[in-house]
Amino acid sequence: MYLAFLLASLLVAVLLSPMLPTGLSPAYALPIGALSLLLLSRWLGSGRGVVLCLVVHVGLVGIVLVAFGFLPVTSSAAMLGPANRLVERLIGEAPQAKVSSYLEFVSSGAREEALTLWPANERLGPEYEVRRQSVTTELEELRAELTRRVLRIEWWGTCCEPRVITDSRDAGFARLWVEVSGGDEPGQYVFDLLVAGGSYSGEMQGYPVRHWQIVDIYPPAEEPVYWRWPGK
Repeated sequence: MYLAFLLASLLVAVLLSPMLPTGLSPAYALPIGALSLLLLSRWLGSGRGVVLCLVVHVGLVGIVLVAFGFLPVTSSAAMLGPANRLVERLIGEAPQAKVSSYLEFVSSGAREEALTLWPANERLGPEYEVRRQSVTTELEELRAELTRRVLRIEWWGTCCEPRVITDSRDAGFARLWVEVSGGDEPGQYVFDLLVAGGSYSGEMQGYPVRHWQIVDIYPPAEEPVYWRWPGK
């Protein structure tokens, strides 16, 4: 049913394009299709599914319009960027969500599930695996009493020369300072997360949905094993 609706929306865009002022792209007919889907979704159900359905529709139509040259990549970034950031939050693909998931697994005693979120990396040698196991064990000792609070996030661009940036939309790497407590004096750990694939170009790619992965966890007094670029 959705495929039929998508095709119908594209047809509407094509039919409306001759009516648009000179210089405007058929992409400007997109909001009509999106609004139609929103109304249809509300008729079928409500809640998160409505938002996700709308986001998927906008994303798919936007991709088609870019592919056929109706919409420049720079314009699609402005349109798809906010939608893709919403998708990341809905599916738990934000750095804060990954940290929370790891700590929830640790506090519930699900060690293997926690380590799945912080996978092994033989390329980094035995030091990395020792840290991966020992830090997880330290946090396991807090178990059900474990609480956490993100104190600060540092965003890095990973396209070309890695560097600290202020716009999180362009980030391919995130460093989070997290306060962790088990009922006693709180401690801090640094969580380093990298987008799958490493390089992320943000606006140049149209702000695609990112999939974050924990690559290192360590106390602030220690040096990172994975991400050793200046700027820590």
